[in-house]
Amino acid sequence: MAVLHEGLPVGIVNRRRFLERYSLPYYPEVYGRKSCTTFMESNPLLIEINQPLEELIHVLTAEDQRYLNDGFVLVDSGKYAGIGTAEQLVRSVTELRIEAARHANPLTFLPGNIPTAEHVRRLLLGGMHFCASYCDLNHFKAFNDRFGYWQGDKMIRLLASVITQACDPQRDFAGHIGGDDFMVLLQSEDWQVRCARIIECFNAAAPALYDPLTRERGYIESEDRQGNLTRFPLTTLSIGALQVAPAQYDSPEDVATAAAAAKHQAKRSNAGLFVLDSSAAARDFERAFLRESA
Repeated sequence: MAVLHEGLPVGIVNRRRFLERYSLPYYPEVYGRKSCTTFMESNPLLIEINQPLEELIHVLTAEDQRYLNDGFVLVDSGKYAGIGTAEQLVRSVTELRIEAARHANPLTFLPGNIPTAEHVRRLLLGGMHFCASYCDLNHFKAFNDRFGYWQGDKMIRLLASVITQACDPQRDFAGHIGGDDFMVLLQSEDWQVRCARIIECFNAAAPALYDPLTRERGYIESEDRQGNLTRFPLTTLSIGALQVAPAQYDSPEDVATAAAAAKHQAKRSNAGLFVLDSSAAARDFERAFLRESA
């Protein structure tokens, strides 16, 4: 039970500990008329009701485990909103993990299409500034055809590792939306530095997946999509980075389309990183991309 003062929680009374003390000899006679503040824990854990569930996992793993016994107080802008228990938190976190695993990419275990779209939706509804970075491998098909899918999977896992190492787990989100395509949602202020680091680290590490002869000559001979024998450079990474401002896009689908336009330009220009900002010129670029795609 929470103890309130003018609607604000000031403590919490644990039922088990209260009954253990109250059942002691003469305890009711001595303390029966005392204020409830005598029995309360005066430093309860306060959790805002709109706090993301992922951020509450630290409650279960913290060194101070009394919150698992006492429970915690839910507040709405500081005012009392209810009581939460450890059992409820464990159940909710478990359901969240099961849902995340169900939609995770089986190769990299990163969130797939659905959780990535949901995260974009949360950022849009919250009016957040963020960068949607669409990562795609250049000449990956030639590598896959030459060395086989097993080695291709190694390259995709390498990219996943590079991306997750470059992200701030408290502010950024890495999603694997299929094949060699990744969507990284960056709220870190140094997002451009992080994108450049992803490209640099991947391009430096990827040649180790080739045999020494191919590494030395710097290309693969393979058939293109029309069946013609062609020389393909070693696989590198392109990132199309879309800067998203509040109220600029209405849905995750709009963000995905614009980010795909930025990625397309990054691959076409062979620039590694192409940044599409929130200006009117950027919207004109998106429309031109859609007309070209159609």
